[in-house]
Amino acid sequence: MQNTIEQIVEETGNFSMPRLADAVWPLIESQPAITAVIEQLEASLGNSFRKLTYSILRNAFLIELVKVPKIETTKFRVRWFDQLNNDPRYCSFDECLLIAQDLLSTLPAWLADPSHAECMTLSFSNGMVPYESPLDYARRFTQQNRLHQRGNLIWLYDDLVLRTLKLRKYLKDEATSPDRQFFRVVLSDKIKVKTYLTDRVLTGEYKTNREKRWETHPNSVHFAERRVCMAIEYALVTQICAFDGFPAASLNQLQKANILPQDLPTALCPITGDALSYEAFRNELLKPTHGKSDFQVGHLNPLKLGNDGEAAGHTSDNISWISADGNRIQGSLSLDAVRILIQRISENYDQHGWWPQVVD
Repeated sequence: MQNTIEQIVEETGNFSMPRLADAVWPLIESQPAITAVIEQLEASLGNSFRKLTYSILRNAFLIELVKVPKIETTKFRVRWFDQLNNDPRYCSFDECLLIAQDLLSTLPAWLADPSHAECMTLSFSNGMVPYESPLDYARRFTQQNRLHQRGNLIWLYDDLVLRTLKLRKYLKDEATSPDRQFFRVVLSDKIKVKTYLTDRVLTGEYKTNREKRWETHPNSVHFAERRVCMAIEYALVTQICAFDGFPAASLNQLQKANILPQDLPTALCPITGDALSYEAFRNELLKPTHGKSDFQVGHLNPLKLGNDGEAAGHTSDNISWISADGNRIQGSLSLDAVRILIQRISENYDQHGWWPQVVD
């Protein structure tokens, strides 16, 4: 089995998950410890069982590593690939097999909770990243200073993850979405990239380039667990629903379904304080001008500053839609630093009488 996985993953050309599953999954489900569980899952999941096999193969055995030394793109590798030696993301083939068996063995009991089952169904039908399912790491580092380890990759549910999936489905579904075309584009072209994938960082100890954030090195400031990324998706989409001019009827419906919070003030650029316009954002996204973007996603405290605290790192508290003016003003400063700078500039303008005369 190990040799088969290695051969298929290392083949030149595009990676084929169906080919890997066809070759390897029969060997996995033949393991005596999980034979009965497989039959139970096939019966309960029906046509979705194939998606489960893809997700377990992808998340238990593989990683999408940035290629070195050029850091130009990513490539699927096995978890025991040489580049991962002495790395917390490394895992032997034997342990990866045990991880897969554990995930399968624990899944029927986990799915017995209706909220868990709904989370699984929505992950399969409305995934943001390939082979998505409610899998996540319990801890950033285990006691053995590892990440990809038996017992640390688990089925994980929390209420915000389910609300995120429900919101994603609502906004992409033709029957419910207030603007299906817009939200399909903003989710795939903006939020997916900014939320789930790392930036292109070519300096420092941990270089990244569009890796999944939970697959970059856990010491990197760009690392984030899957559930943290989903909380960021929820925050960014919620902000869009609070943009000035967002359809009120749709907002009310989302609030009645307890998908969005009841108290949702108009979204403002955190730097300029200007209200963010839904109509202007929609027009820009659906009729883009090359090289121009008036709405950007930014960290309130840039990751490269390495600040500690609640409003730091790749978290929902540290990310926001920012206007083009706000982005230019902030540069590489933290939110506190830029606000202190703006206050100082305002006081200086008062002192020197530099305010321009505004003509109505």
